[in-house]
Parts: sequence; C-alpha cells; structure tokens
Amino acid sequence: WASAFKRDLDRIQAMKSRVLTAQLGGAVGSLASLQDQGSLVVSAFAKQLNLTVPTSTWHGERDRIVEIASVLGMIVGNTGKMARDWSLMMQTEIAELFEPTAKGRGGSSTMPHKRNPVAAASVLAAANRVPALMSSIYQSMVQEHERSLGSWHAEWLAVPEIFQLCAGALTRTGEVLQGFEVNAEHMQQNLECTNGLIMAEAVMMALAPKIGRLNAHHLVEAACKTAVAQNQHLFDVVSQLDEVKGQFSQEEIRNIFKPENYLGNIQQQIDAVLKEAQGESK
Repeated sequence: WASAFKRDLDRIQAMKSRVLTAQLGGAVGSLASLQDQGSLVVSAFAKQLNLTVPTSTWHGERDRIVEIASVLGMIVGNTGKMARDWSLMMQTEIAELFEPTAKGRGGSSTMPHKRNPVAAASVLAAANRVPALMSSIYQSMVQEHERSLGSWHAEWLAVPEIFQLCAGALTRTGEVLQGFEVNAEHMQQNLECTNGLIMAEAVMMALAPKIGRLNAHHLVEAACKTAVAQNQHLFDVVSQLDEVKGQFSQEEIRNIFKPENYLGNIQQQIDAVLKEAQGESK
C-alpha cells in the first residue's frame, strides 16, 4: 500500500509542470485583440496565478485535463485496492484486521454482533464510480477545432466529481490507516487452518536439492492428498515418509514447517518501501 501511495505522489509531482499551465486565448487562441502584447500578457497572467506559461493556446487540447483526472483515478483505484483488502480481512472467518471503531460506527441495523467495514464501503463506492466518469473525460478529448460544442462542457460535470470522490476516498483511507486494529493472533491461527498445507511448497523446495524438483513435487503432492483424505496435519504425513526421513531429522522437518522460516525477501522489500517513504518525507 505504501509503495502504491509513493508512486501516486511521484505522479502528482511529475505532472505539475505539464498540467498546471495557464490558459488565456479567447475563442480562436491567437490573442489578436492584444495586438503584439499577447505573449507578455499570458506570461504575466501565468506568473500572477503561479502557473506554467504555455507554449501555445491549448483550450482545444484536453490532454492536460485528462492527465489530472487519470492520476486522480489511479489514486482512487489504489485506495479501492486497499479497501478491498482490509474489508476481506475484516470478515468473520478471517478477522485479522479491523477498521477503527467508535460509537455508532460500523454497527448493523439487524445484526447486533456485526462490525461493518463502513469506510471501505465509501472508498469502494468511489472506486466504482470514477472509472465511469473517466470514460466521459477521455471522450471529451475528441473535439472539433478550437471551441467544441458539448465535449469540454462534459468535463464540468465529471472533473469536479472525480476530485470530490478522490478527496473522500483519501480521507476515509487516511482515517483507517491511522486507526487499524490488528489481530496478530488470528493471523497466526489462519496460517494453520489448512493443517500445514500452506507449507507444502517449502517442503518441496527443501527436498528438491536432495531428490530432484520433479520427484519432490510428486512426493509432496501425494502427501497433501493423503493429509486431506485422512484429515491429518501435513507434518505428520511428511515426517513419516522414508524419502523425507532419509534426508532430514524430525527437528529439521519441524523447522521447514515454520512459516517464519519461509518469508523469502519480504523483509528486504519492507525495508526498501520504508526507506523510499522516508526519503519522500524529507
């Protein structure tokens, strides 16, 4: 999530010089009414508003508007991805993560025990709405000559709503990120809900250098089927196989089944994201 937000911040920064550009040009764009002072007036106008001076009148070219809306659309999409994740993690069967709670927030009108992901609902509604608005923005790029009829007027409806939805999604997401309730104990329990099957790949990869990857795959696949059929923990099945006992001690097999021993480079990824975020804040 932090990595996605960092890219959104980069996108905003990168587009500023292109999209925060003054537009002053009349119907045709020649500024003929200002005679030979047109460029000077545009420069003074842009400076007064702290905007970039355009190389040419651009009111018939809507790519700047589209770029702004597109970046906002991606931001809303990224918040929607986060909201989808945490709403799923709030499900009763998962119960690993919860939105912050307060009196009157998240309760159900019919189920007193229920804790609804109300912030996620708002963010996901925005993420559902913005793509439809973006369709209108992209269609508005096709205009006739310098002063189109209808196309750029459609922006007047879509762009403000995109800004509003983006602001709302960011506000709700910010509130949740600052008040998350994390149930680490449930996370640990959920790792065990498959009776060890989640560690099947770790077992296979540990065996692969010993007996070959394909043989290891077939062996572990068969062990998984046995574990499921007999409702056993995969460790109990694997630890009794001659092919495994001949390669590993019981303690080594037990260590293979510890999720904390099969995290790959995830800590390095976390460190890199945090370092990147800290650089942005300086």
